[in-house]
Amino acid sequence: MSSKVFCYLRTLRRQWGLTQEEVASLLPKGDRNRVSDVERGRALPNAEEIVAYAVIFGLCAREMFPRYYFQVEEAVMIKAYALSEALQSLKSPIAEKKCDLVEEMLARATGKTRTPRV
Repeated sequence: MSSKVFCYLRTLRRQWGLTQEEVASLLPKGDRNRVSDVERGRALPNAEEIVAYAVIFGLCAREMFPRYYFQVEEAVMIKAYALSEALQSLKSPIAEKKCDLVEEMLARATGKTRTPRV
């Protein structure tokens, strides 16, 4: 996964007339240089920052960090598919429950609605 991340933080910050220092002051562990690095794609946002930016700007990670979101989503979906394949041979209620979760994940990722098991 590339460390270069395309994001809309700078656009959002400027739309609201905020400086990097002001945004940094709103973050739990704020630092203007860190805000700059994330805005410029020199650093990936950590989980705490992603949640904080969502609280500040009222947008989800997918909207603020689209490239990064889809890179992570793709990596998770590849592993979800492998888990699904491994679960296919198991015939237990818990294996079926796990398969349901994986199917829901894949449905969300592809934008398709899932047909419930009968």
